[in-house]
Amino acid sequence: EFKILFEKAKFTMETKGDMEGAIKLFNEIIEKYRDEREYAAKSQLYIGLCYEKLGLKEAQRAYQKVVDSYPEQTEAVKLANEKLSLLLRAEAVIRKEDKEFNIRQVWANADIGVSKTGALGAISPDGRYISHLDWATGDLVIREIETGKTRRLTNEGSLDGPGGALAFHSRWSPDSKQVVYDWLGGDIVDIRIVGIDGGKPRILYRKDEDESFQTYDWSPDGRHILALFTQKRDETSQIVSISVADGSVRVLKTRSKQNEDNWPMKICYSPDGRYIVYDYPSEEESPSQDIFLLSADGSREIPLIEHPADDCVLGWAPDGKHILFASNRTGTLSFWLIQVSEGKPQGTPELVKSDMGRISPLGFSQKGFFYYLVSGNQSNIYVVELDPGTGKILTQPKIAIKRFEGFNIQPDYSPDGKYLLYKSVRSPFSVRRAGMTPGRNILCIYSLKTGEEREFSPKLKGIESPRWSPDGRTILFAGLDNNGRWGLYQIDAQTGTVTPLVPPPEDSELFTHEWSRDGKAFFYGRRSRTNNLSQIMLREIESGTEKELYRASYDRFFLSCSPDGKWLAFIKRGKKGVLRIMPAAGGEPRELYRCEQEDDNFFTIRWTHDGKYILFVIRQPGQNKSNYNLWRIPIKGGEPQKLGFEVPGIFFSVHPDGRHIAFTSTVSTINMPGGVWVMENFLPEIKAEQ
Repeated sequence: EFKILFEKAKFTMETKGDMEGAIKLFNEIIEKYRDEREYAAKSQLYIGLCYEKLGLKEAQRAYQKVVDSYPEQTEAVKLANEKLSLLLRAEAVIRKEDKEFNIRQVWANADIGVSKTGALGAISPDGRYISHLDWATGDLVIREIETGKTRRLTNEGSLDGPGGALAFHSRWSPDSKQVVYDWLGGDIVDIRIVGIDGGKPRILYRKDEDESFQTYDWSPDGRHILALFTQKRDETSQIVSISVADGSVRVLKTRSKQNEDNWPMKICYSPDGRYIVYDYPSEEESPSQDIFLLSADGSREIPLIEHPADDCVLGWAPDGKHILFASNRTGTLSFWLIQVSEGKPQGTPELVKSDMGRISPLGFSQKGFFYYLVSGNQSNIYVVELDPGTGKILTQPKIAIKRFEGFNIQPDYSPDGKYLLYKSVRSPFSVRRAGMTPGRNILCIYSLKTGEEREFSPKLKGIESPRWSPDGRTILFAGLDNNGRWGLYQIDAQTGTVTPLVPPPEDSELFTHEWSRDGKAFFYGRRSRTNNLSQIMLREIESGTEKELYRASYDRFFLSCSPDGKWLAFIKRGKKGVLRIMPAAGGEPRELYRCEQEDDNFFTIRWTHDGKYILFVIRQPGQNKSNYNLWRIPIKGGEPQKLGFEVPGIFFSVHPDGRHIAFTSTVSTINMPGGVWVMENFLPEIKAEQ
């Protein structure tokens, strides 16, 4: 019946041209047939098309509702996002002539690249070009914004060999005629300068064995380069000025080194060259940044922004009177302005634009326009309800965590069902195409009853896959230490005290973990780099003794222990992934299911709380994308059941009531599709003068 009504609505729209009548019919489908989510999403999409044909602003709201209400309907969401992007760009063109505050996209699907400290490119001061790393060759290229034409400035790039040869962190000279950049080529790490006229690059500085560095800015007179050096011998970091004439180095500020994740996101000169602004943790091992002003000769430093939130410099406006910075102080990443005069803050910060998503700064043009890179993806935690008997999805997905939307992943319900544990990656800066997630990893415990949260910031570079202990007192997780090695840790859910459980192995990597049901031990996966071997291990917490339960050729597993603690289910990834179960104490495994297609692959698995089924996610590559679908299979064997729910992510957790599933969903940013954007006419003085 709903299909007939849908075709009637389409006929009313497309053939009869009655947009208002069609909108009524599409709304009727949404109200009457809420469980038919594919057609409900399509109906909402067609409502947007109707409003668009009527020339009404409601079209944007209708398209956004598709993305908000039906995230699992990926085709409808994709079309809605495309429509939103076109409408936003059209709106920007209309507004361009009136000199009002304006945000517009200048380069869609930009593949500039991002490191842990922001974009690997920059806008030229004259606003004509964007410099960036060419991921196809490793060379430094510039793109003309108006025409989209690109020009290669180096021809030594290579993606072959250890580390390849790549041009990172390019920054423009004040006259827009030269670019300074970091050159990483095997054992050679240089700071180099090249003209945009195609001349040969000049080596300005070559790295010492005991240091690493990153380039940040040119001085306004073009005579010096700002960079950050880190010294391995004494674990310090130094803001330095490098002479463009002879490469001599002058140390301006020395600070104790935190770790690579806490390097300044931005260090830049004031337009008059008298001051330097940068962000840095205000306290040792702090997960958040504050903003500081330093005199250009290094003689005096004052705090500019001190706040519990994460505050990161975006740039010093060319009017010399304002500093633009990003902050998550309101719960979402927003742009703020602070007025400065004679090296001192004036007044309180003012909000410029809220809810910007994951961004990386590209810098200011001389006109006072600010350019930045948008990730285009945000990660959130959603919850759906399903019927334990039939496996049918009963409700539409809803965002479970409203705070810091776009930054939350890897949910896990507490054993009593009262709390939701998750990881929040608190970084304003976007992730590059390889999928790395720079930022400050925060463990969060959210009360499902009161909405209150507790947060913990373990002093580790990374956190992965937090899991509640069976008694709800501690949390097991994988942690990345300052040497870049993964180990297993537990954290007290009340005090935040972290205890190492499995130190990072020298010749192996750890890749999965799961509690035993009595909480006295845990299972984990270990993969050797030397003997082509993967193992599933059982480790007793009190004694530290270990037992090998399973071994196979070099591969990865995902684990899940049955509710009664007697069985261990695990999936072996690879071509035609395999799901097996075995006794939790060790024994011969039994194959439960094998993927039919060669390119299909397993991801996270969980037992249902009655112990009758195993839920799992299979990635099934499509023509243009990969689909992550939720399935279940009876423990006693039989055909798996596809639950009709496409999960745009791989992590999920089942509530003890057996009816609710929390999952991570990574979707396109609703109000700001990915690419390079420019924010115009937002500086008070410049706007008034125009």
